[in-house]
This record gives sequence, C-alpha cells and structure tokens, in this order.
Amino acid sequence: MSLTSSVCLLLSEWISFLLAAVPPRSRRTFVELLIGCMLNPEGWVTRAIGAIRREAHWTTYYKLIERANVSVADLSIQLLQLTQRVFPNELVNLIIDDTLVPRCAKKGPGISVKHDHSHKANRPTFLNSQGWVTLALVVRVRLGSALTIPIRSWLVEESGQRGKLWVARQLIESVRGNVREARLLIDAWFMRKSLILPLLEQRVRIIGQVRRDTALYLPPEPEPKRRGAETKNTGSDSMQPCWIHCQRRK
Repeated sequence: MSLTSSVCLLLSEWISFLLAAVPPRSRRTFVELLIGCMLNPEGWVTRAIGAIRREAHWTTYYKLIERANVSVADLSIQLLQLTQRVFPNELVNLIIDDTLVPRCAKKGPGISVKHDHSHKANRPTFLNSQGWVTLALVVRVRLGSALTIPIRSWLVEESGQRGKLWVARQLIESVRGNVREARLLIDAWFMRKSLILPLLEQRVRIIGQVRRDTALYLPPEPEPKRRGAETKNTGSDSMQPCWIHCQRRK
C-alpha cells in the first residue's frame, strides 16, 4: 500500500472514531469543518470555511457551533480515547495552561482588559482579550520527541466564581474517569492548594514550580504533656518556658 493510501485509510478511521460523539444530523457539517481546520491551522472558523469547498450555506457551519449541536465534553473524551489507542501508555502525561486571545470587540463572553504575563514581543502589558484554559495530552513519538495534542479548551468567565482554578478542576474531572495513572504539568499560577490537594488524593502526580511569594507552612506540632507534679515557676526556672517559646517562634 502506498503512503497516500495509508494516510487516507488512517485518517478515515480516526474521523469515523470521532463521529461516534457527533449527532448523525451534524456529522457531514462537522467533517467539513474538521477538514477545513486541518488545512488551515489558524483555528478561525471563517478561515476553515474558506479552505474547503462548501456543500452547504455558510450559516450552517456557524449554527453548528453557535447552537452547540456537538457536545464538547463527549468529543474531548472521544479524542482522548483515540489518542490513547494510537499512542498507548500506562502513565498519561497531561498539561494545563492558560492563554489570552486578543479581541477587538469591547463586549462579548469573557472579554476584558487582562494582564499578559507571557511578555511576548510587540504586545502590550495589558491586552483586551479572552482567557482560555486548555488541557493537553503529551505523547511520545519516534526518536524520543514529544507531541502535544490539545484535548479541550474552556473559556474563563469574566464575572462570578468560575475562575481559572475552577476551570482547571473541571477539565481534570472531565477526563479523570478515562485515565488510570496521570501526571500533570502546570505552571506557577496553578500551584494552589484548592487544585493540588484534591488531585494528590486521587494519586495524580503533579509537576510544577511554586511562586516565590507563596507562604509554605505546616500546622505546629502539639507540645508534649508533662508528667508528674508541676514545678513552681520561680527564679530562672520561670523564664525557661518563655525562652523556649520565643525560640520556637523564631
């Protein structure tokens, strides 16, 4: 079998596997958008539509996304299972990171002026943008190199209690049932107690760097109870417990 035939066969099998999470009525439009995204990796819907020969009106593709006819949660699980079938590994390596997408509009879901901590060239410190948190899977390919596959991205809301830490927990919980052993790589911003401790209880290995201004402490150990009769606090003996207490506070 030629290389072109092998690629077409594998691509057909992979797309058919993903279509199990798509309603039958939307499968044709979904395949067209998927192929358009592969031909144009910028990620914009308009560019993906322009890269293919449309079989339907352009509003059909927008309605597929706008009305959420395809469950993102089911599709991400299907993509995770497909990746594990192609690249089997007992220990799954996951990455969670956030990114800013610049926007020209002043109003919209999650749009506001945010601080750009990536310090990219030719970009201002504060940027009118949307915040996204992405869960990705790292797999090993030939010659020992690594390949990062995005599994799911979640838009961070501007108001309410659903911040980046809440989104990160939801992303992990959405795929935790399909992963036996996991190792998570996060940056310093996500090294917080509310995210780390629940994952450690689930035996998830975490790799990250703690911020310099993070307070690290443990609860103080209880003082041992003295046995026997209590001694009178007189003279130099009365200063000894206070001196020991001050040394412990230092």
